[in-house]
Amino acid sequence: MKVALVGRPGGGKTTLYNALSEKQVPLLPGVPGAAPFVSVVQVRDERLEWLRDLFKPRKYTPAAITVEDHPGIPSGSAKSDRRGELFGQMRQSDGLAVVLRGFTTSSYAYDEPAADPGRDLELIALELASADLDVCERRLDRLATEWKKPQERDRVERERAVVERLAAALREGKGGHTVELRAEEEAFVKGFLLFTRKPAFVVVNLAEGGSAPPLPPSPLDVRHRFDACLKLEADLAALSGDERALFAEEFGITAPLRDRFNLACYRGLGLLSFFTVGEDEVRAWTVQNGDDAVTASGRIHSDLAKGFIRAEVTPYADLRALGSMKDVKAKGKQRLEGRDYAVADGDILNIRFSV
Repeated sequence: MKVALVGRPGGGKTTLYNALSEKQVPLLPGVPGAAPFVSVVQVRDERLEWLRDLFKPRKYTPAAITVEDHPGIPSGSAKSDRRGELFGQMRQSDGLAVVLRGFTTSSYAYDEPAADPGRDLELIALELASADLDVCERRLDRLATEWKKPQERDRVERERAVVERLAAALREGKGGHTVELRAEEEAFVKGFLLFTRKPAFVVVNLAEGGSAPPLPPSPLDVRHRFDACLKLEADLAALSGDERALFAEEFGITAPLRDRFNLACYRGLGLLSFFTVGEDEVRAWTVQNGDDAVTASGRIHSDLAKGFIRAEVTPYADLRALGSMKDVKAKGKQRLEGRDYAVADGDILNIRFSV
């Protein structure tokens, strides 16, 4: 799972990145084409830790989220001649973490000195939605040319109908996620990687002890909000373990930023974890809420998805309550599920497959 940190220059994206990665990287300028900073953030899960202690595996692998800190989005980016460079790498993400400034400072030359998270959300959403509309309109231009080939007309007309629906929604100020598409229609636009069809959550970067008002509606698919004083969190992340615990208690911070950010990712991006267990390895895997057993097996290995027969499913709660796989099976708590089974959070899976 890859999450892009996006926001306006000076909003706190890199401060958040520093706190998550426990590194101190320089601030990224709003320069199109500048390579993002990339960090892999492990997801701590008490359930997985319990499974590790139960099975005592040779290898222990928590889930992880790849976080990318991209250059800030200045006004007018979507209509810039270099918009492809600015947005191209962002489009490769699975979801967006939109960082909004909720503090005021004189140490940065902002276009608008006063903090206004709602204003910044509207500007960022406008830039990303405008970039999406540009993608749709360029595709419509190409389809008009392809329509001239008689053998392509049936496919072109079906694709054009889908793209025109998306373009119409974007022109009306709605996001691409508001347009419901069937699977065959989704195939036409999957490669567009539209920002407004990606799940998103908002991070409001507050001053110490500060708060922010409700945020306005947005064409982005915003599903969750997460508030924090990121400067304080980054300062804490730079301390040693004992000092960090002492100052965290002083400031009333009860959980590490990593854990709270990961929880926001799971809530905002619609993620869940399932587990595989054994003496060789205990491991967590991340899928989208609603993904079926074949999709989950493909996360483990593509051969499992190709040869999928059945999934042995053990709910974590049942194993925790009974204490061993032997007792789970004896009590009839392990099930066999088919390819259409929707994987639940905390499922322990063993995939039966043919070679």
